Order: sequence, then C-alpha cells, then structure tokens
Amino acid sequence: MSIDWTLYLITDPKLAGGRDKVIPIVQEAVRGGATVVQLRDKEASDEEVEATARELMKVLGDVPLFINDRVEVAAKVGCHLHIGQDDMDFSQARALLGPDKFIGLSVGTREELDAIAPQEAPDVIGIGPVHSTATKKNAPAGIGAEAARHLATAARERGIESVAIGGIKAHNAHELSGSDFAGICVVSDIMAADDPAAAAHNLKEAYRG
Repeated sequence: MSIDWTLYLITDPKLAGGRDKVIPIVQEAVRGGATVVQLRDKEASDEEVEATARELMKVLGDVPLFINDRVEVAAKVGCHLHIGQDDMDFSQARALLGPDKFIGLSVGTREELDAIAPQEAPDVIGIGPVHSTATKKNAPAGIGAEAARHLATAARERGIESVAIGGIKAHNAHELSGSDFAGICVVSDIMAADDPAAAAHNLKEAYRG
C-alpha cells in the first residue's frame, strides 16, 4: 500500500469551532488537495473518536485516515494509527493494530530517530515541531527548517518516510520544498481557515514550490 503524504491534515475541534464542524472542514480540505487525514481529539471519549472516525471513513474515499493515540479505536474501525514518543511502545501498538495498517511516530531529535529499532520501524515519522506552535499544548520549541530537513534526510537513508509538522503555513511551506520530506502536516492553517479547500490548495502549491 502506498500513501501520498504531500498534504497531511491533522484535525483540531477547537480550531474548527466545534467538534461538529470537523467533518465538513475535512471534506473541504480533501476537495482542495489534502491527501492524508489524522483525527486528533485529545479530549473526546473513545466512543466519540470512534463515531467521528466512522463518519470520516464514509466521506474520505481513497484518502487514508489515521487516528492519534487511540490504538484500540484504530484497530476497531480498521484505520491507521499515529503515536507520540510518550503514548505507547511501538511494538505494543503494532501487536494491537496488526500488520496491515500504517503506524506513524512523532520524532523531534536525532536521538529519537536513532532509537528506532530497524525491525520496528514506523511506516512514517512526523518530524518537528519545525516552527514553534501554539496548536499543541506543551509542544517543544521549533527545531527550524534546516534541522528538520537534515532529520528527513537521515530518515530517508534508513528507508523511513517522513512528514514535517509544526507551525507550517502557506507563507513558510516553501522552506521544505525539494527536501527529503514526503510531505507536510498542517493543523491551524486549514482547520481555522475561512475556506479550507483554498487553504489546502495554497499550502500544497507552496510546498511543491
């Protein structure tokens, strides 16, 4: 299975203006060119996340869906998973999710990349935060585009696909063009946009340079 990582949208119900607005925004973003969607809702119950995931899967078509951190929910609805460094052991996540689904992992430093065991490599890593961001609570300071590009190259040398995350917007996406990144992750620039389809289109164009 191959995934087009070019424009990876991560949902945020607060930025959307409410949980009920997440699905319509995602639909618009996909129409504008989003190629992957991650459902991230830290405050919802498992039942709420599952219900939203099932609704999203009905409207996403061929666009793959990842769920942030809720491995049991991802396994139940049959979609992919993204975990952070502190969420859960990778091998445990893989055992619960099964061999056929993708698992993404957040990586912010060379040490975290080097700690990935070859036999337990994730299918994709989210490298960042590239720029400091207020979207994620307690996120570390941005590592900068140049450091992020170096990490993407190191990941590619190990055969691991990567996407850039953290403070990426239409005005700075070009900093990652032509790098070893397979794509960019975006939250606020789409979730809080007046026109999510146009925002997605503009981000994709900016990243492609």
